[in-house]
Amino acid sequence: MKILKSDPKNLVNLQSWFGEWIIHPLPEKYRDNPLAVSTPQLAEEADSLLRENGGMSGFARLGVYNQQYWFRLITILQGEYPCAVHLIGLRTFNQWVIRYLVKNPPASPYLAELDARFLAFMSESYQEKNREEVLQSIELDRAFSRAFDAAEGISISAGGQSAEAILMTARFQLAPHVTPLQLAWQFLEFRPQCLRDESLELSIELKPGAVDLVIFRDEDHDILSLTILPLAMRILKEFRNPISLSQAFENLENELSSEEFMEIAAGISGWFQNWVARKWLCLAEVQDLPK
Repeated sequence: MKILKSDPKNLVNLQSWFGEWIIHPLPEKYRDNPLAVSTPQLAEEADSLLRENGGMSGFARLGVYNQQYWFRLITILQGEYPCAVHLIGLRTFNQWVIRYLVKNPPASPYLAELDARFLAFMSESYQEKNREEVLQSIELDRAFSRAFDAAEGISISAGGQSAEAILMTARFQLAPHVTPLQLAWQFLEFRPQCLRDESLELSIELKPGAVDLVIFRDEDHDILSLTILPLAMRILKEFRNPISLSQAFENLENELSSEEFMEIAAGISGWFQNWVARKWLCLAEVQDLPK
């Protein structure tokens, strides 16, 4: 059935057709209307469904929306992943974003969810020589984004008991805004340089240098990063899923030397209090609290 511009009964069909074509992937090279390069056979249909305006045909107008749809989404991910942009290269990064969004089209009205599977997609697909640097850069950039958008989690004080009283019994997990990272390069020096580069095309050196790092949001809603000891990181990472502190110890028991175990035993009380004070840990469920 032909969709007529003047027929309100067919508005849903027209919107569906329009949406299908504005998300059509951009060709790598084009001038003016990208759809004229990738789908020239669409011209007659587009001109019959969309009105000419301002000297532009319906097909040309559809091409503008197609272009702006992709420009908007690509620009968002350029802003979210400045390190990856500089490691991959601007044009190549844009092509990876298009591939990602073709496979994982936006399914939420919230732009914060746009890159929800970007790390998983790149882990599966990106196999270039700088793969490890790129994947770590995506983890880092995503951590800063998550720290800004994510919820607080269930406060330990919600149970009405002190942290010490529930230390070994309740199940804890990392607060949603907290991300522990083990990095092999000096991204904390690299990322600010990337953010300052408005062209997105400067060549910036990424230097090697291992660091254990936590990205989080503080009470003033500032996004911060803090280095921690390697042994503290091993314990903290156990809380990526709900777990009690005693179970976390048991999980690591066979992996630790006696010296490491003694060091953790000596430091865990102070570490735990620090993590609670910074709201890095939250309760998995309030009902997990001892009666």
